[in-house]
Amino acid sequence: MSAKKLKKIAVTIGFKADNTPIKKAFYGRSTAQAKSRAERWLESHGTPEKQADILTLGGWAARWLNVYKKPDVTPTAYTTTYEITVRRHILPALGSCVMMDLTPMDIKAFYNSVSHLSKSVCSKIKMCLNGILETAVENGLCEHNPAHKVKIESTATPRVKEVFSNAEIEIASAWFLQTMPEVVLALETGVRRGELLGFFKSDFDTRRHVYSVARTVRKPRGQAPETAAPKSLSYRTNPLTDRALQAVELLRQRYPDSPYLIPGPDGGLMRPDTWSRRLKTEMNRMAQRYKDMPRLTAHELRHTHGTYLRRHGVDIYSIAKILGHKDVEVTARIYVHNELNELRKALRWMQRRSPIISGGAA
Repeated sequence: MSAKKLKKIAVTIGFKADNTPIKKAFYGRSTAQAKSRAERWLESHGTPEKQADILTLGGWAARWLNVYKKPDVTPTAYTTTYEITVRRHILPALGSCVMMDLTPMDIKAFYNSVSHLSKSVCSKIKMCLNGILETAVENGLCEHNPAHKVKIESTATPRVKEVFSNAEIEIASAWFLQTMPEVVLALETGVRRGELLGFFKSDFDTRRHVYSVARTVRKPRGQAPETAAPKSLSYRTNPLTDRALQAVELLRQRYPDSPYLIPGPDGGLMRPDTWSRRLKTEMNRMAQRYKDMPRLTAHELRHTHGTYLRRHGVDIYSIAKILGHKDVEVTARIYVHNELNELRKALRWMQRRSPIISGGAA
């Protein structure tokens, strides 16, 4: 039977944020059949009053965040990876859209509008939007996920992480031992910023020359800084270099009355953002004295350590252990270019020492 002969009724199944009714069409061989199908749909999905806040992407996104993400990730990950991504980027463009009306073309147009953002942000947008729509499908709020096969490509020029060369490490170490010894500790260990600020003095065994990463410092929005498990539960104990030990001793002498190695002004936890501002100020001072020195962030100090290890022949698995990477593939992706450089050097050396054989096979 052709679609033209089917009877159609449209019923209100929900409301947008501005109280505009959301309509859905139902078809049948008779008006009664179409009405019956509509009643069955409302019975299984809820009345318009119950559906008012979840048929739009914005309404369901709020529930997705609270039910699917908030209980299962750290507060920091929830805020930085999910809540901010949804609030800043997805809701302004798609929040008022009815999910069942969205098409892959709508998603592609949205992705095009945010393609100027960094690759990392674009990846978070895609992950969040897919999560919202996949769970909407699972809960019967839309029939399919229109974002499933749609790709997002960042057009932003990637920011290249800077690192200190071997010579610059020596200059920076001499400078920061006098001003911020914890920067030397970061260069010698590659710990994350939060892990650095979470060190207790007791985390350093100076007799055995080892240190332990047992916590990180985070600052939830609107709250005081607090300690938590290190990222990806990357508890680890690693060797302590002589230079790192020197930095630890200087910090112990500088803050004798706090259990923390790098305390805040009140002797308690140092705020990560406060420490980063202090680091930026001191990097600028050093750059005024040494004109060609790069001004590194806390993460670039960590990247310098990993690069230094790879530069000196340390294998990827050991670097992953030292840096606390959950997956060695992450380490390989970051530092494999160094490995390729070493392979090229080896091949050039082989070419220099191996005579070229001519005249075919013996």
